[in-house]
Amino acid sequence: MSSTAPDRETFEAIEAYVLDRMPAEERAAFERRLAADPKLRAEMELERDQILAVELGGVRRVLAALGHEEPGRGGGRAPWSLLKYAAGIALLLAGTLWWFLRPSDNERLFAEHFTADPGLPVAMSATNDPVFADAMVSYKEGRYAKARAQWAPLLQREPQNDTLRYYTASTFLAEGDPEAAIPLLEPLATTDSTAFVHKARWYLFLAYVRTGAVDKAMALPVEKDPVRGERARSIKQRLGAR
Repeated sequence: MSSTAPDRETFEAIEAYVLDRMPAEERAAFERRLAADPKLRAEMELERDQILAVELGGVRRVLAALGHEEPGRGGGRAPWSLLKYAAGIALLLAGTLWWFLRPSDNERLFAEHFTADPGLPVAMSATNDPVFADAMVSYKEGRYAKARAQWAPLLQREPQNDTLRYYTASTFLAEGDPEAAIPLLEPLATTDSTAFVHKARWYLFLAYVRTGAVDKAMALPVEKDPVRGERARSIKQRLGAR
């Protein structure tokens, strides 16, 4: 437990995350914060445990109330059938809460290693198109849906443009939608002729991990990445150890 309580905004964010009330884009950003901040991660785990304790405490009160009911006309026995029924509900509730609040192994791996691409410096963008530059500003500010909407007509006009495909995929990943990013990344990850090949392979690898496509993730030659190869090998070892 941390020595200081989180501020109200952080507490509300933790609560929304634990109760699965956070929009996909905010959830993805929060998971990146969790991956980078051990203190925040500890606060989240504490909040999750407290919510579970409150739920189970409510069930215990129901059980206690049933145990103290006055015997009915049929005799002085405690209502064992009701107690067994309530105990079954308690076990089911505990199991359900544990299951839904517990992130999967793939989600944990993704959260540990995913960091959104920071984007291009606007002054050094790969194009002089002001629409592209404006969209890149939106992207760098974390307004991923807006950036994607601004890039959409450019991508429609140039569907084979590597830069547009890569950064459009990046908006989906940053919003927590790897399924939408995968079709855009796959062509970039399979050719050495693009400057984005290594980054596309890395993010495609993480997208496969996040969506449970483990066989595809294991088949990607992401170990060749001069920057992220060691991390990729570590992830593959964890995937192979299951």
